[in-house]
Amino acid sequence: MQKTSYYSDPRRRARKTGLFLLLACALLPAANLSAQQTGNGENFSGFYAREGNNGSPAKTAGNNIYIKFFKDRWVGMMFIPYPYAIEVENEAIEKVFTTARKQATRAAILRGKYGLLTEAATITIERYGYLQDRIVFECGALSPCTIKLGDDSLELIKPGVINEHIIKYDHVTIP
Repeated sequence: MQKTSYYSDPRRRARKTGLFLLLACALLPAANLSAQQTGNGENFSGFYAREGNNGSPAKTAGNNIYIKFFKDRWVGMMFIPYPYAIEVENEAIEKVFTTARKQATRAAILRGKYGLLTEAATITIERYGYLQDRIVFECGALSPCTIKLGDDSLELIKPGVINEHIIKYDHVTIP
């Protein structure tokens, strides 16, 4: 009677594993590089201002909120106290973001006037990544926040206990 082996040949298994690893090494970096090169359409010029800044949402929250994307996958969120935020010019906001980013060599929470403001602003600088068609970053919530980009706007999606909070931001360009 012929002996039957119920185990696959180790050489055959090694070839399959080797082929799988070769394909994984070839395809995964290409997909990742492609996502890094094209990005998801983040706009590095200007910044994004929350809808409702200078209105009742700012009054309730106690601040105006701004978001700026930097090259090399960094994102900043700035909180300027309300009602002082009404007086701050767009050019000053852009300069404060730039100054804060130069100070942060890694993820950081910064607070200061940066020689441009009369009241201190709080700025968080974080790294971001991509998840399908969205940008993902830590935002001090229960889990990471995601950003869905539009043509001249974005939606910040913050996780909540019961529902997600979707906050709209409009793009502000600096001439």
